[in-house]
Amino acid sequence: MAHTIELKKVSKYYANEDTVSMGFSRIDLNLDIGEFVAITGESGSGKSTLLNVISGLDTYEEGEMFVCGEDTTAYGTEDYENYRKKYIGNIFQDFNLINSYTVYQNVEAVMLLSGKRKGECRKRILELLDLVGLREYRRTKASRLSGGQKQRVAIARALAKDAPIIVADEPTGNLDTASADIVMQTLSKVSHDKLVVIVTHNYEQAEPYVTRKLTMHDGKIIEDKDLTGRSVRAGSESFDYADDAATLEDAYLGRTEERQGRAERLSPDEAPAASADSTGSGKPDTKPKAANVRNMRKSTELRLGIRNTFNLPAKFLLLFIVYLFVSTAVLGQYAATKNSMHQGDLLGTNPYFTNTSSDRIVVKKSDESAFTEEDIENIRNMPNIRSIILNDLGIDRGICFTIGDFYVEGSIYPVSEVTEDSLTYGHMPENDYEIIVYTDSTSDAYYSISEAGEALIDKTVVLQDMGQMQTYTFDKPIKIAGVIVNDTVSEDSDFSLYGYSTIYASETVSNDLLVSMMASASQTEIDFGGTRIQNENDQSLFTADKIPEGKAYIFEDEAYFYKDAKAVGKDLGVKVSNRFFESEAKFTVEDILTTKNIEQLTGVKKTDYDMFYNAVFISEKDFKKLFDRGYFQISVFMQNEADSEETVTALQEAGLTALVMKDSLTDMTGGFNFVIQMMTYARLLLEFIILFYIAYAVIKLIMRSRNSYFSTLRILGATKKNTDNILRVELLIMMLIAYGVDIGFVYLVRSGRLDIPEVEQLLHFLTPIDYAALAVLLLIMSLLIANRYSRKIFTKSAMKAFREEA
Repeated sequence: MAHTIELKKVSKYYANEDTVSMGFSRIDLNLDIGEFVAITGESGSGKSTLLNVISGLDTYEEGEMFVCGEDTTAYGTEDYENYRKKYIGNIFQDFNLINSYTVYQNVEAVMLLSGKRKGECRKRILELLDLVGLREYRRTKASRLSGGQKQRVAIARALAKDAPIIVADEPTGNLDTASADIVMQTLSKVSHDKLVVIVTHNYEQAEPYVTRKLTMHDGKIIEDKDLTGRSVRAGSESFDYADDAATLEDAYLGRTEERQGRAERLSPDEAPAASADSTGSGKPDTKPKAANVRNMRKSTELRLGIRNTFNLPAKFLLLFIVYLFVSTAVLGQYAATKNSMHQGDLLGTNPYFTNTSSDRIVVKKSDESAFTEEDIENIRNMPNIRSIILNDLGIDRGICFTIGDFYVEGSIYPVSEVTEDSLTYGHMPENDYEIIVYTDSTSDAYYSISEAGEALIDKTVVLQDMGQMQTYTFDKPIKIAGVIVNDTVSEDSDFSLYGYSTIYASETVSNDLLVSMMASASQTEIDFGGTRIQNENDQSLFTADKIPEGKAYIFEDEAYFYKDAKAVGKDLGVKVSNRFFESEAKFTVEDILTTKNIEQLTGVKKTDYDMFYNAVFISEKDFKKLFDRGYFQISVFMQNEADSEETVTALQEAGLTALVMKDSLTDMTGGFNFVIQMMTYARLLLEFIILFYIAYAVIKLIMRSRNSYFSTLRILGATKKNTDNILRVELLIMMLIAYGVDIGFVYLVRSGRLDIPEVEQLLHFLTPIDYAALAVLLLIMSLLIANRYSRKIFTKSAMKAFREEA
């Protein structure tokens, strides 16, 4: 029958950079079930190395080792892992317990690694804890136990998977005499149906219990003494005492004394077994029965990974900080880069629009009809709409007025955008014909308005469409109700007015100005009694307060279009057209304008007569009938222009066409902006790579605190795949926690629960795809770290990895 362990000329060497040292050399040894073997010798004799080779923790370089008749010469890493899992239970001098686990969890770990379910383990664990006298400590952390208690836990763990071979390296080396004796008694109890091999410097502690003694010196076995009376070996040679009667007698006497002394020290239930062994009858079967092990369950890997995530608070906190830093840094840097590139895109110009704000969208109906009140209300209720400018011509063409000796010009905006606490001087408008004037340090009128200050309040001004011949007046005078002077805006600010001021007015004033602007932007055809005159560039129709409705004033040169220049009382037709609408009307010539009566009839000064020589004056009501046809084009301003795509989609679904102002700008860099963007992306990628390797290095350093844990798991039977999966679970949970914190913060800011405008502005540049990309990046980083870390542990033999890493 094959021996349990059989070594034939086995040698072990250790290679360093320049030297090769010997662990042991050309050992011949047979070990069987039922033996309790003690290996002794001075330090450096090779006894621990021999134990590690026997237990599969270390490889050998020469000779042959057989396990139950199976040659291990060609064993690879996986074969050794399988061998240890099935056959070996390890007990270490330094215990090698998982200090963050309880006593129960330490014993449970080896059973879980053997593929058992959590529910299968409880009964066996409690039996083993009873055996080593530690049941009452089952919920105690291993770090809080005494040395003797820790060693007994290690014994219980070694017995947990019911492996046939128990190996122990200096199991009593760190214990007091009483604790050492308990450990030896426990090992003796289990040695009758197992092979127990211990390494010890203190043979006297083991002597009462062992059945065989091996003594090593300088890498060789110099004594192999069977204490049960079967044979004695020296070195690698074996001989039978029957060949020498004197020697046999001496050996028998000595053997009998030793056996009798040991029998007296054994308990009554152990003595028969010892007696049976000594006579040869009842000898245990030397063929070991492998432990019933399976592959570790996926649920167990998940459970251990979750447990490991939280059982070391310091490690958890450090990993959380690193992952949170990486997650936040990636999000922040990417958002800042997109914002920077976006600002570069906004440097362009548009020849048709003065206001090129990035949050502006110019909107019109698909059928080009006028907006109804219902249309306006629907737009106002859409997401991301901050405000609506009905007269959007006013923010591109603007208006002007003169007060005292200074001139103010700028765009017109709804007065509803102003709050009373923003006023520097004055009060909010009390009727439709009061306005508020805004200026800042980038405005040409800044110093004049600042110096005038309060003196401007309630001053009457005349508003005029910028660049037009006529000063457009209203039925009621326009007063300045309030003034806003902003001293904090610099010339390079995003809110710069570029020389202009801003006039905030009521919808009534804004609408009247829109009518005037439409008149100046329309093509006009006037029928003077059959003679049609077209004017495409200059405004032809103006208003006069004194003219009756349905009547018209024409100039004396225009009267010659009629027979005998008799135009008064004759018909005059008007037809106007522009990109939005066409309209026409019939009038009767009421009077002829000359230099003598023009100021009396129209209010136009005699000196300006030549500026209107081809114009026609009508009443304000008739003027509005022709040009006040509603709003055909409006502008909406978004709460956040980063969400412009969603806003445009909503507008299009409502049957509207939309021009996003930022998308209509021409590139002012001559195409160089594309190069800048590519360089920015390259820099961002480089920053991400650097950040990744920094995080990778830091996490690896943090995970070094787990080297002892994973090396212990490997010794207990964990495969590389098991280690990979446990590590992955642990790191992925950390990733998800940090990622979840970041996403939660993003949600709080985006939902307005946290008021951080600067952060909110940056977050608007991030899309769901960006958040998904971050998750993938963190996932890849975690998997790479887990794989690399696990591979490092498994590139060497289990014992070498344990020595170096633990």
